[in-house]
Amino acid sequence: MESKFLEDIEQHEVEITGGTCGVPILYRNVFAVMGGFTAPTLKLKELLPTSKLVPAEVYPGKGLLGILAADYRDTSIGPYKELLITVPVRYRPRFNPPLLPVLRMSASLSFEVFIWQLPLTSEAGLHAGIDIWGFPKFLADIDFSEDADKVACSLSEGGRHILTMEVKKNAARMKTYFDFTTFSVKDRDLLRTHIDGISGSLGRSFKPGGARLTLGDHELSRRIREIAPGRSMMTMYVPKGQLILPEAEEKLAL
Repeated sequence: MESKFLEDIEQHEVEITGGTCGVPILYRNVFAVMGGFTAPTLKLKELLPTSKLVPAEVYPGKGLLGILAADYRDTSIGPYKELLITVPVRYRPRFNPPLLPVLRMSASLSFEVFIWQLPLTSEAGLHAGIDIWGFPKFLADIDFSEDADKVACSLSEGGRHILTMEVKKNAARMKTYFDFTTFSVKDRDLLRTHIDGISGSLGRSFKPGGARLTLGDHELSRRIREIAPGRSMMTMYVPKGQLILPEAEEKLAL
C-alpha cells in the first residue's frame, strides 16, 4: 500500500524566498505522535482568525488543543522536524453539536484543523510554508527521544524550553489512510489545504491521559498556559507514514 502511494505524483516548481520548491511536497518517511488536550472553547476561539471557523467540542464548553510532533526523515525538500499546534475546527457549520464531530474525525482519521503555531527545524520548509500556505512557522530546536513505552518531543527556541510532550505508544497495527484539512491565513485569505497520508502501522487511543504536556518559560509557553490545556483525550502514534502536501485547494473569505 505504501509503496505505491507516492507513485506518479507530478510536481511543479513554485517560487519561494531564496529559490524554488517542488509542489506537492512529498514526505516519504514520517515518524509522528499526536496528543489532543481539552481546553475551554472560549480560549480556543481567541486563536482563530475568523468566526467562520468554530472549535469542535468534546462536550459543551470544551474543545481540543491538538499537538502533533513529526520527524520527517525523508522528504522532497530534505529531512526536518516540525511541531504543529492546532485547533480542531469546523468551517461554517449549520449545527455544531458537541462530541459528534470529534468522534467522526477520530474514527475516520480525517481531521480538520486550524494551524495556530508551526515551529520547525528547516529553513527550506520555513520559506515554503510561509510563502505558499501562510503557515505560522518559525525556526526552533526540536528533539525526539523514545523508549519501549513512550515517545517524548521537546521544543525550544534560543535555548529556552517551550514545551515537552510525552505520548504513550499504542500498538501500531492499523494499516490505513488518513488525512488533514488545514486552514491557514495568507494575504487576507483563509486557505484550505487537503493533505493525504498513509501508514502501514498506526496506533491510536481514546484513553484519557495518554499524553502529558510540560511547559517551559518561553513566551509561547505562557500563551499556551493561558489557553489552559487539560487532560489528553486522544493520542496517535505513527512509526512510519507518508504524506502529500499540495498547494491550497481553495481560498475562502475571512
